[in-house]
Amino acid sequence: MRILRGLLILIVVVIVAAAVVAATLPASTAYKYFGDKLGMLKLSGLSGTIWDGRASSAQVFGQELGALKWQLRAKPLLTSGIVDTHLNLDGGAVAADTDAQRLQTGEISISNGTFRFPASLAAPALDIPQLNLLGDIEGKLDHAQLNGVLLTNASGTLHWKNAAVSGAAQASLGDLEANFSSDAAGVIHGTAHDLGGPLQLNGTFNVGGGNFDVDAHLAARDGNPQVAEALRFIGQPEADGTSHLIIRGQLFKLF
Repeated sequence: MRILRGLLILIVVVIVAAAVVAATLPASTAYKYFGDKLGMLKLSGLSGTIWDGRASSAQVFGQELGALKWQLRAKPLLTSGIVDTHLNLDGGAVAADTDAQRLQTGEISISNGTFRFPASLAAPALDIPQLNLLGDIEGKLDHAQLNGVLLTNASGTLHWKNAAVSGAAQASLGDLEANFSSDAAGVIHGTAHDLGGPLQLNGTFNVGGGNFDVDAHLAARDGNPQVAEALRFIGQPEADGTSHLIIRGQLFKLF
């Protein structure tokens, strides 16, 4: 969930920036005066205006995310004071596209979000140093609301396409999928499963309060020898030949 958290932070700070700058200012001029309000988000190579602008480089916690483009819709801002924008991130390892609104209550509403990043970026969360993660992870964030640091009404899916590992073992794992949603306390709960490939997966994960945990059972479908070899480096072996993966971690260590 490291990339998802980083993208949500990016969305929040961009919307706040759009709310506090004068709409007629060029993006580069606005950033010169108000860039310090963006906190961990750093932009460079700005062009266009606050209504329709682009940054050739966007960084969060020092990690390069790529080029960021935004379109700020005038009517909601002028008629009701709602900051309504479309954001697109591309050109780097992470690609994302979403609609976002900053409501008069101060809440941030996010909808129709999609994102994609190489599975290798998830390596710090899974903490399997002997194996390299291959393939791409694609995600969809149907909707979510941010109130301060509290994430509510979040719902979406993750899809690890062409999942594979290399390194101490090499194996194709097939396609893997996860579904997640948040509860009233802002904790994200999710389930993960395979889509019928060489790896059998059944797991759960939770993210909240600055921490995350993963609990998953993995097995080689039909005794696939490559997957069985890879599972020697994942989790703890069980008596029935499966592997039990348990992870407890802190989100700030992933950045």
